[in-house]
Amino acid sequence: MKNILLTLFLALFLSASAFAAGDKGGNGGNGGSGGSGGSGGSGGSGGSGASSAGGGSGTYSNSSGYDSELRRITFEIEKKGNLDGALKDLEVYVYENPLNASGWNLIGFASRKLGKFDDAEIYYNTGLEIDSNHEGILAYQGELFLQTDRYEKALKNLERLEDLCNFNCYEKIELAEAIEKFELENNL
Repeated sequence: MKNILLTLFLALFLSASAFAAGDKGGNGGNGGSGGSGGSGGSGGSGGSGASSAGGGSGTYSNSSGYDSELRRITFEIEKKGNLDGALKDLEVYVYENPLNASGWNLIGFASRKLGKFDDAEIYYNTGLEIDSNHEGILAYQGELFLQTDRYEKALKNLERLEDLCNFNCYEKIELAEAIEKFELENNL
């Protein structure tokens, strides 16, 4: 319960920060999270930029899916390398969709890549509270553990992925490769 309250407080804080920075104003591309790819979304007009106002309380209840907005933000990160802009969009996204573990995974990823390790850890933990078996979060959190010299915790995440992933699990493969590299660099 304490963690849920912390999550809600954090989401509210992030939203206030985004609004204070003027990021939300008039950007029709943000907030459209009710489109395709989610789980049984409602969100209005199917990804046309309609905000899911009030949708934080069930639009994605316990979903791990990527909707059109998360795909857009992922494109922003992967193709444009715009981590700062993506992080601002993700702050709004997790406020509007606090039960989407994939949103928490992506905001954790962007934060980690920007060197904001404490924030990334909070985001990954929040996502795991929603979906304790989210393979993406377990892999990225494992990489965070390596970046912050917590090798044993990374190994535990890899063990969990080995239990969860049966066939061609790229999350497991990526974390195993990161651990192998860490071991070589640190003579382990």
